[in-house]
Amino acid sequence: MARDDNLMKHAPARVALFQELFSAPSRVLVLRALLPRPLDFNELFDVIGDTMSRPAVHAALIDLRNMGYIEDDAPDDVLRRPAGTIFTARRDLVTRDFGQVLEFVLG
Repeated sequence: MARDDNLMKHAPARVALFQELFSAPSRVLVLRALLPRPLDFNELFDVIGDTMSRPAVHAALIDLRNMGYIEDDAPDDVLRRPAGTIFTARRDLVTRDFGQVLEFVLG
């Protein structure tokens, strides 16, 4: 099936972003693991298990942070998060965006 990048062009920005979240299973798995409680990288990797590599978890964390769906307690000006950084899911934003997706889909 050919991908049409224009399918979401009329969707609200947060709806399109939420769709992007779900376009990568790695992002969904990491977000799902963080929704119950904040975790550091090693705890997160233990929760996810052997379904993802460490680099894949790291990449998903970067994407989710850039999307706004997670936060961490590292200083904003660091390029590399220090060991022990705690990652927290933004349940409020996930819930709000999911609601916007439902409104968009249901019309």
